[in-house]
Amino acid sequence: MSQAQQTAATIDDLPPSAKFVRYVLEQESNLTQTDLTERTHLSTRTVRDALRKLEGADIVQEDVCLRDARRRVYSLDDAN
Repeated sequence: MSQAQQTAATIDDLPPSAKFVRYVLEQESNLTQTDLTERTHLSTRTVRDALRKLEGADIVQEDVCLRDARRRVYSLDDAN
């Protein structure tokens, strides 16, 4: 199975909230968890769970926020 097919299969297995967070990250990258919560209107806990699942599937990567090192920014993994 190719990388694209494997990624598509992984995305299909995700819950709707994780798919929605992924869609928002496709539209605008480098968002904090707070940014994602505001844009999706999902609860903080739901966004956190979605990000955990996306990171586990190697779809999203986490980096340090340059404005505030206590925060993390999320973007789609370059391989996906």
